[in-house]
This record gives sequence, C-alpha cells and structure tokens, in this order.
Amino acid sequence: LFSLISANTLTGEGTVLRNQLTLAQQLAVSKNADVEVRFFKMADYSAAQTEERYLAYQLYQYNQTGQLEPISTFFRIKAPVAVHENLSTILNTRSGGATSVDKKYGFDSPREGSAEAPTGEGGSLRSTPYVAFRFRPDGSTDLPYRTGSKDTWYITLVQGEGALQANRPDNYLCLQVNPYNGQVSEFRP
Repeated sequence: LFSLISANTLTGEGTVLRNQLTLAQQLAVSKNADVEVRFFKMADYSAAQTEERYLAYQLYQYNQTGQLEPISTFFRIKAPVAVHENLSTILNTRSGGATSVDKKYGFDSPREGSAEAPTGEGGSLRSTPYVAFRFRPDGSTDLPYRTGSKDTWYITLVQGEGALQANRPDNYLCLQVNPYNGQVSEFRP
C-alpha cells in the first residue's frame, strides 16, 4: 500500500511541476516578458533532513520597476518524492551550460543565485540558493541549444530516499525542456 501511495505522490508532484513549467512558458508568451523558473536548494527540517537539496520551485517575472517578483506560489516537493540532482541537467550549472558564444546571444542558463524565500522555520523568509532558467517571450528558453550533445535539459523526480543514491532508480519521472521551443516532455519507466 505504501509503494502505491508513493507512486501516486510521484505522479502528482511531476504533474504539478510539468504544469508550472507549461504555465511559465504560456505567461512568457502572453505577457511578452521573460518568466524565470527557480529551483530552491534547502533543508527540510520538518522531515529531520539537514542536508540541503532541491525541494522547492517558484516562477518569477519582471514588474514595472524592473525587479523580478514571484508570480506563483512557493511549491514544495512533498516527501517521499525528491529531485535527483545527478540526473537533472537543469540544476547543474557546470553541465556544459553557456559558453562565451552562447552568452553573446543571451543564453546564460542554468545559473545560480540567492534570494529571499519562505524556507526558514515556520515559513520565515531566508536567503536561499537557487538555480534558474528563463522562458522567453517567443516560447523558447535561455538554455543553450547549439552545444551538441550537452543541450538536453531535464529534471528528474524520484520516489523514496534510497533512490537518491542510485544512478538508475526503479521509479522516476523525468521532465525534459526543449531549449529551442520550450516544449516540456515527460518520460517514465
């Protein structure tokens, strides 16, 4: 019964993340402005986990004064689902991301940063590290796509704690973002 509930949670969390990525692309196109997707790295003290992992995400867009502000709620990924960092190129800023030629054309993701987010005790704001990329007004992303084999961008959700240590988890949900047209595809075993 527990494995059935866990698998259902994995499906649910994957669906929410996929929907938010699709929403980010649609908002970028409809409002003719970049939408940034941030994945926050934090500890989960409520689950007695002090090791920081990517456990939350949120969408941001520029306001009229030119500042990035949240345009979605702060989504926390529910246990036992977790993001597998080694199987998620979107989170790896050293995965062959932007070269100097890419930066010339505005491709500089994935990139690291730090921002105030409700990751402190009781949901208090705390400076939290994140990795981000953006959807552009034409529906594309700012992820490099002329780099050959290193232009496949995805995030992988796995089920259960032990799955984080395995490079071949039994159950996973992989969301691939096409950098050229922003299409989000889902892959499962």
